[in-house]
Amino acid sequence: MRISSPLARLFVVLFLSFCGLIFLSSYVISVKVLRDRIRSSGADLVVATEYVQAQEALPERGPCIIPQRPEEYLLFHFRESFASAKCGQQYISLVEYPPVMTGLFPGAAKQNGLYLLPQRSDSYRGPVEVSIEEHRTSAQSLADADAPLLRKLYPGGALFLPTGSLPFIWQNGYMNKYVLRVQHATADRVEVWEQMLRQLSRLDKTNMNILSSTGLLRELHQLETIQYRFRVWVTLGISAIICLLLTSISSLEFRQSEYVYALIGSFGISRFLLYLSFIAENVVLVAAGFCGALAGLWGVRGYITETLYKSPGITLTLWELEDDIRTFLLAFGICVLVSSVPILFAIFRPIGNVLK
Repeated sequence: MRISSPLARLFVVLFLSFCGLIFLSSYVISVKVLRDRIRSSGADLVVATEYVQAQEALPERGPCIIPQRPEEYLLFHFRESFASAKCGQQYISLVEYPPVMTGLFPGAAKQNGLYLLPQRSDSYRGPVEVSIEEHRTSAQSLADADAPLLRKLYPGGALFLPTGSLPFIWQNGYMNKYVLRVQHATADRVEVWEQMLRQLSRLDKTNMNILSSTGLLRELHQLETIQYRFRVWVTLGISAIICLLLTSISSLEFRQSEYVYALIGSFGISRFLLYLSFIAENVVLVAAGFCGALAGLWGVRGYITETLYKSPGITLTLWELEDDIRTFLLAFGICVLVSSVPILFAIFRPIGNVLK
């Protein structure tokens, strides 16, 4: 036995598997980056806007026509006035929120219930003077970190006041805004609730405009499907190369040791036992090499995300490569069996033909 043969098999599996896993991790990271960007832009939101004309009475069903279903979605209901508030020289939307949504605003018990989301991102959280219909009052300024959902819904800023604060501002009409944040949002789940709102609008004969990111989520799903197929083919290609190398190395080694194996067989030792020992040796070497590749990937995962692929804040775990690892394991099992085929034919050659 030459030590170079098992080392060659070990490092072939280790190096090619490690390079393949790093290459495949780039697709996992790219999809995670895209998914985070889509989520941060509000892809899990379905926004329905209903216009109520001036002097139009509220229907008997009440101010909110959508039931609460926290196991499926989180419901937020705003009422936006056609009037506006003034902060300095800037005009901003005037929005009423119900008591159940007080948790969206930090420090509700310390203020008068008025909250200002400035037109531009700001970290200031102190009181700000605002004007509503020539009446001056103070409101607590919100930082974007405290109200990420509100910034998505009102990128140009808004003044939020509790229900019933200014009943006279609704006389000229208003706009009901229903926001559904879908739990575990996928293209199909978001589309289900979007269609539900459209059907509800048709049945109630309301003028409701509905916006969602179903198209973006469906494109993301298609991208993940295409990448999954490509990753499978990459894994199989690397495994095929490893299979060819293992077969070549094993064949060369057995040819060099063929006389010794035949001599051992002449002493009555089972040839099938020799064949099984060769398979066991390959299994151990391939398993050790692949485990080393996984350990190496785990050790450099921070370098891969932050330096190699320039994606700080993105984490990479082995569970996210679960499908690729499973494909590798299945392919390696086939590799071990295929690489032993030449040995199987050689080991059962008549002993006399080898020893003569």
